[in-house]
Amino acid sequence: MNKKIFSYGLLVGAAVGAVSALLTTPSSGRDLREQLQHSAEEWLEMVKDMKVNVVNLKDSVAKLSAEGKETILQLTSDIKEIVQQWQMESKPIKEQLDKEIAEIQRTIEELESEIRSEDKTEQ
Repeated sequence: MNKKIFSYGLLVGAAVGAVSALLTTPSSGRDLREQLQHSAEEWLEMVKDMKVNVVNLKDSVAKLSAEGKETILQLTSDIKEIVQQWQMESKPIKEQLDKEIAEIQRTIEELESEIRSEDKTEQ
């Protein structure tokens, strides 16, 4: 809303400035009327161009926003798919590692048991 008010204020200020500049310059009534008419036509054309540019900008922002939303949704979907695929691919490796760790733990327990029994026989 503030941008809209600022834009209107800018346009009104520019128009008032142009009219005051025309009215304070020394010229005949006919010249002044021609200058005012010419300036008014220029300002109207500028306002029309500005309106078209604002509409184009608004459309571009809306399109960019929609494309950005679509891209983020697609990216999120792709990331979820990649994570699921990685989990599926790493599952057999994890299971194998779990088996190897369990085997290492059993071996350590057996070694500890053997060391304890050797210590008891030495005493």
